[in-house]
Amino acid sequence: MITRYVIPFLGLVGLLWAITFVFTIGRAETPQPNQLSLPPSAPFAATISGTGIIEANTRNIEIGSHLSGIVVAVPVIEGQVVAKGDVLFALDSRAAEAEAQSSRKELAAAQAHLETARVQLADDQDQLRRAESLKVGVAVSEDALMRRRFAVKRAAANVTQAEAELESARAQLESAEVTLSRLSVTAPISGRVLKVRVQPGEFVQAGQQVAPILMGNDTPLYVRVTIDENDVWRFSGEAKAEAALRSNKEIKVPLKFVRVEPYVQPKQNLSGRSTELVDTRVLEVVYEIAEHKEQLFIGQQMDVFIEVKQPVDGPVVK
Repeated sequence: MITRYVIPFLGLVGLLWAITFVFTIGRAETPQPNQLSLPPSAPFAATISGTGIIEANTRNIEIGSHLSGIVVAVPVIEGQVVAKGDVLFALDSRAAEAEAQSSRKELAAAQAHLETARVQLADDQDQLRRAESLKVGVAVSEDALMRRRFAVKRAAANVTQAEAELESARAQLESAEVTLSRLSVTAPISGRVLKVRVQPGEFVQAGQQVAPILMGNDTPLYVRVTIDENDVWRFSGEAKAEAALRSNKEIKVPLKFVRVEPYVQPKQNLSGRSTELVDTRVLEVVYEIAEHKEQLFIGQQMDVFIEVKQPVDGPVVK
């Protein structure tokens, strides 16, 4: 009799506990919304909005290699400020140094050969002058006089040949020294090293698609803004502009107009929205970030708003 009533009672208690657990203790709390992900609002009554990417004021320069070879030294790191002419990375130069040393020896030999030829020419010319001062047929024969004249011509030709060999040796040495200098890649401008993609021991291919070093001048920073072709007619370089960091709408900076790149090109940076047209063309406008902040880095995306003096008829786009 006890078993008949106890077992159903225990089952009912377990069912009630399970229902209570699911709707109270076992229910996960709803996470708080991330306020940083909210989009920024336009600071102007009427605006043109665009996507901007922070870049160096010299553009982001892809530093390649003149020659192919094994990297032996990379004296720079990311974030380092370098001056124009500083070495960024160097390739194995043993073969080039041997070639340059051989060219130097060939140049020295060519110089010695030229000096010998000139001395021989001077001697033959002196012998010819002495022979011509004598009476032909008595003190010197006609045959001997002609031989001395031919000897002078031969010596002059030897000097010309030696001079040509010397110039060729100099050209070979210059070529070897140029090759040797091209094995050390230097900074074309003063700026900051943004990315180092090569380490000692790695092979570098001349003209490879991904450059070993990325650098640029980041003082001041620039932002490249893409404006939809439908809004180009409303754009003015004299209008006010402001940018907000995409990851934090509170980080805002005023922008100073620099230039317009007068070529409307296909849109490169797609947002992935279903309403976005892939055949959209955009105009690129470059602005200077007037107030540098530590949270801004080259390559970051920003939402840019440009004031419109004469808005179009209809609802204002914000």
